[in-house]
Amino acid sequence: MSAIKNESAVALEESDRPFVELLRTTPVETICPNFFALDHARGCGFAPLCSYCYLKDPYYDNARSSAATNTETLLAEVREWIAKDNLETYVANAGNLSDSLSFESFRPVMGGLIELFRIEAEAKGRPHTLLLVTKGGIEECAPLLERAPCRNIIVSFSVNCREAQVDYEKGAASTDSRLAAASELKKGGWRIRIRIDPMILGYDYAEIARDVARLVPERVTLGALRADPGLYPCLSPELRKPLVPAPAMKGKYALARYPFETRVELYRRAADIIRPVCSLGLCEETPDVWKALGFDWQHTRCNCEAYPGHHPGFVPKKT
Repeated sequence: MSAIKNESAVALEESDRPFVELLRTTPVETICPNFFALDHARGCGFAPLCSYCYLKDPYYDNARSSAATNTETLLAEVREWIAKDNLETYVANAGNLSDSLSFESFRPVMGGLIELFRIEAEAKGRPHTLLLVTKGGIEECAPLLERAPCRNIIVSFSVNCREAQVDYEKGAASTDSRLAAASELKKGGWRIRIRIDPMILGYDYAEIARDVARLVPERVTLGALRADPGLYPCLSPELRKPLVPAPAMKGKYALARYPFETRVELYRRAADIIRPVCSLGLCEETPDVWKALGFDWQHTRCNCEAYPGHHPGFVPKKT
């Protein structure tokens, strides 16, 4: 199944926001690295949004998705960022406020970014890395498939088990198309990561875990369904009911989650399948869950880190 695009719902306009800004991730009690957000678009080009998508939170105002058209300015800012030293992190995440590739068919920018990172980062031995995060498939990955790989670019596919994808990810590319794109890119020499996220109670993740293990990406990150305070009331009753509402926290940001034991068991079977073949981490999880699964949360890496050594371990973020 191909992804469904809704170009008419996306505003194509010049952006006056900074394109590259340091994002200190939240909530403070989870293991989650800080990174630079590459703000090339807001919202998503896939329609409808996935049922659990955090972009449904009114905070993100995604009744109106937009993609920046002043791409020369964007590329100039990224070039300046690549030239900087002594940064807290060297990751520019293009998939934090949008799907990295869902706008490419009507607002192309990835070709320019690929060549920029090839010339200014890879060729000069710079550590600066572009992270692409997508639910796109073969069609969305065309800008990468038609180019030589760049070692300073990571392509991370978010996938779900096939049944959950059909039920809750109707606008995105099919799980099979995402895995096929990941396989083709890996064969071409691209750096590939996989996120099995969000894992949803009631579905079997053994098959997708085996498929991902056969792909042997450089890193896999597991995540369970969760909801920030704005998203929680937007979820359907069947998704919301098993979640434990976030506790009231003075001035802090918390997530509604499955209970601790439920999350550990949801992760364990997939982890046992994937752990023997590649690096494995958890997304936005608490230290106690990492420890319960036998992960070294101070040294194990997750999706949004580029190279070992860039994340000093779990340090509460500034709020």
